[in-house]
Amino acid sequence: MRGSLPIEHNALTAEQTAALSRYRARWAAIRRSTAPADRSAAEEGVRLAYCAAGLSPPARFVWCESPLALSRLAREASFVDGGNVKSALIERPRRKVAAAIRRRLHRRVRQNVESTVNPADALVASVTEAVLQATERDDVTLLDYLRRRSQPPSLSFAVRTLLGWRGLHYNSAGPDDLSWLGTCEYLRNVLGLRDETAPLLGLWQIAINLGWLQPHEKTCWLAERPALLRGDAQDLLHNPSGPALRFRDGWSLWAWKGVEVPRWIIERPERITLGAIDIESNVQVRRCMIEIMTPDRFVKLGGATRIAQDETGILWRKIWLSYDVWAAVEVINATPEPDGTHKHFFLQVPPNFRTAREAVAWTYGLSAKAYSNLVVRT
Repeated sequence: MRGSLPIEHNALTAEQTAALSRYRARWAAIRRSTAPADRSAAEEGVRLAYCAAGLSPPARFVWCESPLALSRLAREASFVDGGNVKSALIERPRRKVAAAIRRRLHRRVRQNVESTVNPADALVASVTEAVLQATERDDVTLLDYLRRRSQPPSLSFAVRTLLGWRGLHYNSAGPDDLSWLGTCEYLRNVLGLRDETAPLLGLWQIAINLGWLQPHEKTCWLAERPALLRGDAQDLLHNPSGPALRFRDGWSLWAWKGVEVPRWIIERPERITLGAIDIESNVQVRRCMIEIMTPDRFVKLGGATRIAQDETGILWRKIWLSYDVWAAVEVINATPEPDGTHKHFFLQVPPNFRTAREAVAWTYGLSAKAYSNLVVRT
């Protein structure tokens, strides 16, 4: 039997190792794609995946322009649509294929392929988190949903709804949920594990051709990819001049270094004042406002109090009534600019420091004493 074959891949050849980077780049592009979905190819992939899972293909496909639109439509699912089959469609085949692969590959090889082809993708994870938070804010409660129905629900329907009432995170799958398929595609095409990965043919076609899906027995909701996706050097959602994420129905998110912020903060930064910063209740958004205003201007406008000053710099601090504290040490670049001036930098630090030297030392991962000794020696 095929499953009884001994482990045959104990190491990768030079050619197989070289292929890892190609598959890594391919699946990074798939996860981050902003191209319109190939709807016919995606639907065919869904049919293949349902059949591979032992399910009849869905009778109805419902396309949505964003995962938020998908969430709004899919939460109205009824008996006509059947139960959610995400586990049978995605999780069960994944476990089955993983077990078959374990019988053919040495653990060291598996770990090497997984970590190289499918590394953690901070930008895609940031998108997933932003989408989930938005859909959670948009969700109605179960009780409100049952109240809104034009006809009173039957007891059996109410019980079934109660048991299955879970958010987008549980019922749907997006690029982050399907990224593991890149590893399996490499194993199939490069190492020849075709039989072991055969159940995934439909899922590959899904991952390559759409954004999100929520599969039920009779109905499958499908969502387009984003039309725009922007990140910073650390792969966090970020765009200093417009939305960082926008879908084809216009639903957009504005973000600064991974933090979702109100639209006006990005598009009308001149409206950021000390008063606006003070009344902002979200600590993360408040930090973003200070960064966009710039700590230099924040300090010059009187937003923070000088706590200490020595030869290393100036320690500034601001305390709000909510007990939130912002602290930064102002330092001067020793290397002069072409015009002879020296740039000032503000380094955000924990609020418990009492001297500028302590704060500057912390930025180097040192104690104040160790930093002083280092400066003396240099």
